[in-house]
Amino acid sequence: MANSPPPVPVQNRGDEELLGDLCIELRNVAVRDYDLPSGQRLLPHIHQVAAIHAELVRRGVDCGPRLDVLSAETKWQMRQLLDDCLAFPARLPFVRESDGIRRTLRCQLCSKAERPLDAKLFWFCDACMGQVAEALRQRAPLKRVIIFRTYSAECRCSHADADTVLAADLNSYNDQLYGVCEKCISDELERRRAA
Repeated sequence: MANSPPPVPVQNRGDEELLGDLCIELRNVAVRDYDLPSGQRLLPHIHQVAAIHAELVRRGVDCGPRLDVLSAETKWQMRQLLDDCLAFPARLPFVRESDGIRRTLRCQLCSKAERPLDAKLFWFCDACMGQVAEALRQRAPLKRVIIFRTYSAECRCSHADADTVLAADLNSYNDQLYGVCEKCISDELERRRAA
């Protein structure tokens, strides 16, 4: 199989081709944003967005209308994603869904808020983490969270014993259930506040 020809330099592409390439690169950033902040597969696409946009600006081409079409097609806020790509690394280019929440950081419990980028234990927002702690205190069920006790030391946090009530995210349950106690959750919330 013959090698692919090298890509045409940005300066040698037509306006419409550049607009199409900008949309492709923005989509590439959007579908790989889970790799932020330093994913090696993502960084070249962020740099391409900046290079293509700079050439479009130099030529005086308004990319706004094409980004609006792309936003309608994808249900993602592409103008905001472009701004974030241009501001990288000061801002991380996570794609925002139509409600403004960054898709990769969307709380996996309520889906109405964002979790911190460095969330541990659960990919839940702070309010939902508080609900998990309350569910543990009350020994009450909570959607998508398993409340349990276990005799198996390998299935529980280091603070827990066989009588400790634990919580596990239903989504993270694979072959072996692993639970955390209320202290783990309060420590995580304190860590988030300090960060």
